[in-house]
Amino acid sequence: MTPAFEGKRPASLERSRALVVVWHGKIVGERYSKGVTPDTRLQSWSVAKSFLHAALGISMGDGLLSPQQPVAAPEWHSDIDSRRVITIRQMVQMTDGLDFREQYIDASALQMLFGAGRGDVGGFAATSDRAFAPGTHWSYSSGSANILSRMLKDRLGGREAYLRFLRERLFAPLGIRSAVPEFDASGTWIGSSYLHATARDYARFGLLYLRGGVWAGQQIVPRDWINIGRIPTMASRGAYGALFWLNAADPETGRSSISPKLPADMFMARGFGGQFIAIIPSRDAVVVMLNATYAEDPKPIIDVVANIIDALSH
Repeated sequence: MTPAFEGKRPASLERSRALVVVWHGKIVGERYSKGVTPDTRLQSWSVAKSFLHAALGISMGDGLLSPQQPVAAPEWHSDIDSRRVITIRQMVQMTDGLDFREQYIDASALQMLFGAGRGDVGGFAATSDRAFAPGTHWSYSSGSANILSRMLKDRLGGREAYLRFLRERLFAPLGIRSAVPEFDASGTWIGSSYLHATARDYARFGLLYLRGGVWAGQQIVPRDWINIGRIPTMASRGAYGALFWLNAADPETGRSSISPKLPADMFMARGFGGQFIAIIPSRDAVVVMLNATYAEDPKPIIDVVANIIDALSH
């Protein structure tokens, strides 16, 4: 694990901040950069989307939502609005067909998080036109996550109820004490991007999914919803499940979506700058790595994870 934190390193690893490895339910490796400790909260970026997956699943277990129900967006009020047929499952799979541009240069995501849409991220994303029939086209979208987060906020009864739900139903049962979700001015948790927590608490979340949604004998997230998260969405060609990234094979080429060096059953909460929680059922392992790197070459990070997984196999 030391190449990620010591000596001459490739650009992708120059700003590694934290690494936690869990194997058979226990931490077997842990490293931090200078100034970062096990108590340091670190930004999630899109890792937050996978926490949103859990929150949606818990609400489904409560009967508040169901995967096949249409997404309730106030902006889609007309009976002839073609967006009204988009389901929650299609939205978590990023096959909703909305024309939301994820790029961060003069595009939808930039305006949603930092521009005109920052006060109501879900409302801003919901103004996106429909570009494709739902279920036919995959396009990664932070806007879709925030539309879902706003919908959940409305079902729960507002910001304070939402925050209490996250704390009491998701964080507390896992012993997560560091997590701080950020809300916009309308009271929606910005579930696309904004959660702060320690590396160990991110690892706790990974362990929850490794165990099929069970913690201390209690089913926190419904198992069938966990499975939806890790089943390949066909339109993504093996790269995506539902608010989780995959390393599944592209059905057309047979190539691993991330790398053949990594197990095919690995699924990941993954965020901008090299943040991820890798969950590997075949190795009974979770690898958390939190970085602040914006280098284009992901290979050094992939090699670190592959080396760790290989070490656990011997």
